[in-house]
Amino acid sequence: MSEWNDWETIEGVEFEHVIYEKRVRKCGGGVVRIKLNRPERMNALNGRMFEGIVMSLILANADPSVGVIVISHSGPHFGVGGDLSGGSFSPAMSQVDPTIKRCRKPVIAAVRGYSIGASNHMAYTCDFTIAGESAVFGQNGPRIGSPATGYMMASSAHVMGMKGAREMWLRCRLLTAQEALEAGLCNTVVQDRLVDAEVEKWCDDLLDLVPACIGAGKQSFEAVDMPLQYSGNFLNMMEPGFMGHPETLEAITAFHERRKPNFWTEELIKRRKP
Repeated sequence: MSEWNDWETIEGVEFEHVIYEKRVRKCGGGVVRIKLNRPERMNALNGRMFEGIVMSLILANADPSVGVIVISHSGPHFGVGGDLSGGSFSPAMSQVDPTIKRCRKPVIAAVRGYSIGASNHMAYTCDFTIAGESAVFGQNGPRIGSPATGYMMASSAHVMGMKGAREMWLRCRLLTAQEALEAGLCNTVVQDRLVDAEVEKWCDDLLDLVPACIGAGKQSFEAVDMPLQYSGNFLNMMEPGFMGHPETLEAITAFHERRKPNFWTEELIKRRKP
């Protein structure tokens, strides 16, 4: 293994709830770590976090001394998706996954604890996902009324196969780290305390390869998903005004009241399109 300098923040590069750090091997080659830093909210993603992630990815991709980007987290959880308490909407929300895909540098997700919703599809969009044994992966959209559809959903079929992807998104079944490994959502599972060391090993391997070849190879794989980028938000097309629909309000209310929602009341059935 190579020797590394310590992680350092970059002067003038500061984001709310996101830490931008850089580390350099003594033999050459740099890594940027984008650390999600809202542990008091289990790293629930709000608008400022989405913006910070996108800007961090753009900065790291433009740095010629950087060969690998790591998305990690403070606290025990990678993230529980968008913050339902408010403030999660931002134009940057829909730009995180495409920005990861456009990066010339490989992006590694280092995941412990919950990786749910937007946090989960951010992790499986990354080129590699290193999971700790405590990791739990899954989607929650149909349960809480999230309008996530289209590209971010369809692309998971290329990651884990059509049947597995449908089960994760449409049944909202959570997967343990080992189940996620078997499903193709992560590359390896290690003890939580060894996640950082494993990520360092992968970075070391990648930095010993020709950067131009890595960049071209990464974009070659992205060609598989290119047609999906033109898929829109099917929910908004099929159900205009969905965010104000009684079904959505019932989902959000049930979530906050910690109860099982009921989408089959007489009132909701009457208002449902055939």
